[in-house]
Amino acid sequence: YFGIKELVCPDVYERFGESAWQFLDARLLHTLYVIREIIGRPVIVNNWAKGGNYSQRGLRCNVCPLVKEKTSLEKVYITAHLQGIAVDFHVPGMSTAEVRRLIIDNQRLLPYPIRIERDTDGWIHIDMRNDDENFKIVEFYA
Repeated sequence: YFGIKELVCPDVYERFGESAWQFLDARLLHTLYVIREIIGRPVIVNNWAKGGNYSQRGLRCNVCPLVKEKTSLEKVYITAHLQGIAVDFHVPGMSTAEVRRLIIDNQRLLPYPIRIERDTDGWIHIDMRNDDENFKIVEFYA
């Protein structure tokens, strides 16, 4: 369902091309595939390669504006997006509440435990959890 340009920032793609897959956690890719199956509609992470505005919703690198800003302010910024274990996305024609509910209602189908950000408007954030809970979803506020 996804090409690498949809999952990494433009700078990573420019530098590494198709080999940028190496920076994405296999658990995230498997989970994203299952979520796409659950939803049954296109899932939009980044769309910069097609002229869209989204470029930092998957893997981010040190020159991405969100990361660069934190660095210039000398703030520690360790996000799951930098580690290749998080994505933000939306589903055209569905509200974030509808998408979140579908994922939560079908969490038994998820191959790995995830965190899902609560009450976002316009996007869903998921990231991988590094614990041994039995495929539960943890909802959190950013």
